[in-house]
Amino acid sequence: MTTEFDLPCATCGGDLTQRTIAGAALDVDVAETVPVAECVDCGGRYFPEQTLNRVS
Repeated sequence: MTTEFDLPCATCGGDLTQRTIAGAALDVDVAETVPVAECVDCGGRYFPEQTLNRVS
């Protein structure tokens, strides 16, 4: 199964890496950290389905 972490950045084509960030950094009411796919080149962030389900 292909995940967000397997795809290139849609903005610059760079590699995506998995990071965890605090929910507060996303300005949502989630106390714990959540996974995101972040571009190592431009810093673009993509949100896996599991993260979207937790913050919605």
